[in-house]
Amino acid sequence: MGLSNFRLDIVNVRLLSLFIFAASCCFVTAYPANLQKYFGRSRHFLLEQQRRQPYGQLQDHLRTCMASSSNDNNNNGDDEKFSFGQRIESVKCVAVGAISGGIALTPVTALHDIGFGYGGPAQWEFDTDMGSLEAGLFAIVYRYCIRKDDNPMLNQGVIGAFVLARTLSRIQVPSYCTFAPLNCGAPLYYFDWNMIQQAGWNGAESVALFGAAAFAMDYCFKKSFISKFP
Repeated sequence: MGLSNFRLDIVNVRLLSLFIFAASCCFVTAYPANLQKYFGRSRHFLLEQQRRQPYGQLQDHLRTCMASSSNDNNNNGDDEKFSFGQRIESVKCVAVGAISGGIALTPVTALHDIGFGYGGPAQWEFDTDMGSLEAGLFAIVYRYCIRKDDNPMLNQGVIGAFVLARTLSRIQVPSYCTFAPLNCGAPLYYFDWNMIQQAGWNGAESVALFGAAAFAMDYCFKKSFISKFP
């Protein structure tokens, strides 16, 4: 009984194998074009992937190299901006600004403090010294602001900002003004004639001070005595 079942199982396996083989032959015979098309596409896809893979790796390598080069350039640019040579250029800016600004400010403050008696010789000396220091610091900021931009509006804007800041900061409110709200009388209540006169004198001093320093800096830029900030 056991032997008969074993033989029957072998026969069934053979019949199943023959059935699968026959079905496969029928499928291949019925759809040769589809199979060829399918296997052709698969082969083409594999070849295309093999062709693109080295190219993709090359692109990745190039991107990595470009990114590394860009980082190196940025680092070199940062190092150049804060190098010892840039500190020397800043020192030269202080010297040029202080000398040129101080020379231009001297006659204006002399007329203001001594000629019209608003402070005397001691005030004139103090205003000239402080003005020279302000012009030296202005020259450093002026170089950093304009850099290699040739737009004249940028130069004028930097000068105007310093002139306005110095002019307004030097105005002294008279003791007779009342506060909350500030009232100093005619013609503008907030500004009376005394304060307007102070603004005029301080404005003239500031224009001479920073205008001369900026002119000297531009001259040094043109003659390459001082390099522009990168």
